[in-house]
Parts: sequence; structure tokens; C-alpha cells
Amino acid sequence: MDFKRIQWIFFFAFLLFDVIIASSLLVENRFIVTNNQSSRSSVILKEMKDDSISYGKINSGQQKGYYLSGYRSAENGALDDASTRLHNQETHFSSNTLTSEFNEPINVNIETPNVRLNELVHNSHQIALGKHYQYNPNLSTKRVIVYTQMVEGRPLMNNDGQIRFRVNSNHEVTSYTQTFLEGVRILRPETATISQKRAVVWLYKHNQIPNNSRIRWVQLGYSRLLSTNTNNRNVYIPTWVAEIKTKNSGAVEQISINAFNSTIMKNTTTSVNTEALNQK
Repeated sequence: MDFKRIQWIFFFAFLLFDVIIASSLLVENRFIVTNNQSSRSSVILKEMKDDSISYGKINSGQQKGYYLSGYRSAENGALDDASTRLHNQETHFSSNTLTSEFNEPINVNIETPNVRLNELVHNSHQIALGKHYQYNPNLSTKRVIVYTQMVEGRPLMNNDGQIRFRVNSNHEVTSYTQTFLEGVRILRPETATISQKRAVVWLYKHNQIPNNSRIRWVQLGYSRLLSTNTNNRNVYIPTWVAEIKTKNSGAVEQISINAFNSTIMKNTTTSVNTEALNQK
């Protein structure tokens, strides 16, 4: 074996050694970064408890979601059309909202109202397009029982797709309002979102959770982000919604955070061209 050949053998051996070392360091660095993020989150959660902020189990698992578009069902749309087949109630459709009053009140158990109302919602002669909705205990109160429209497996967290049953003091449902999101389209491929844990930590770091308060629930759903200039469509994104109750005053507030980029969402919308989103 000549000297030059030996040199090449040693060169490739050292090159292979460098690749192995570099790969191991990369894996180690990724582990350190992930571990550091987890440690920082644990420290912040401890700070929250020190500030008398209480909360239940918080999930650190990553979720996924879409950019979606759709439009609120209007007069002569799917909801208005389906409402013509309803029985035992007086209905009126106006401002993209169906309003209905039952001929006879419906008794419900205030602790488990969904047991009776599920039967109602799944009956197409009682509730229009009811198969698209699910009971949402987080958004419900003793006087208003909320069913949210499910879009790509998640609830609509704003009023573009909800049934809101009104309950009187005798625990009877007397009427309801309903909206429906129609023509739902996926604008961009499924994308990873931040975790529930990261959403809570982010809200605390940005002073959105007051001391001496309780996080009652944190739910991932779709919320309206933008109004568009294309056929009156709106853009919807995955949103973590947290409900926070101040222990002293009893004040309750709901805060929304963009699950893609951690931006705290305000009750304002801007205009966008959905064709541009489709091209990205």
C-alpha cells in the first residue's frame, strides 16, 4: 500500500469522525435548547403561583391548525334555507342571525343541560344544521347555553358560528339565536401551533394575567382574524382563549392569543386579499 493511499484513508477516517462529533453536538444542543425552554416555563409557572395565580392542568403538547376562510351565512343562505323546515317554534332571520322562540319551553337540568339539548340539536326539525355544533361548557353560563360550530375539528370561539340558548329562572330554554359559518376553505397547509402551556406563560409574561386570579379554562379554537375583500369572506386562525377570574373583585375576562405567532388578539379587524394567502 503506497503512502498516498494511506493519506486518503486517514483523511476519510477523520472526516467521518468529524461528522459523527458534529451530529452528536447538534442533537445535544437541540436537547439543551428544549430543556432550557422547559425549565424557563417551569420557573414562570412557579412565579405565577407565588403571585397567587391558580390554574388547573396545563398541556405542553403541540397542536396543529389551518388558516381558514368562510362567510357568515346570510339571507337565502344555508342557515336561512334550513330554518324553513323547523317545527314548534317561531323563527326570524335578520342580520345573518336566526332568532327563534319555542312554542313551549324546554326543561333542562342546569348542571347537565346538554343531555336534553343534544337531542334537540341533533333533530333537524328542531335545530337547523345542528350536526355541525357541539356543546361548549366553557362558553356557557346558567342563563346562556352555548353550542359552537365545529370547523376542522375545533370550535368557533366567536359569534360567527354559535347557537346560544336562553334559560329562564325556572331552568327552561325559551328561545335561541344561531349563526353559521358557510363556505369554509383551507387557505394554507396545516401548521404547528404553540402549546397551551406556552400560551399561558406568554400571557403572564405580557402582564395579561393579574395577581390573585384564577385561570378558569384555556381552549383552542378558531377565531376571526381578518375581514377580506374577496366575496365578504373572513380569515380564521387557531386561537388559544383563556378565561381569567380575579379573586377579589370577581371580574371575569376572556383573552385570546394567536396560536401561530403568540400575538395577543384585539377586537379589531383589517382587510386582506385571500388570493395572496393562497399563493404563500
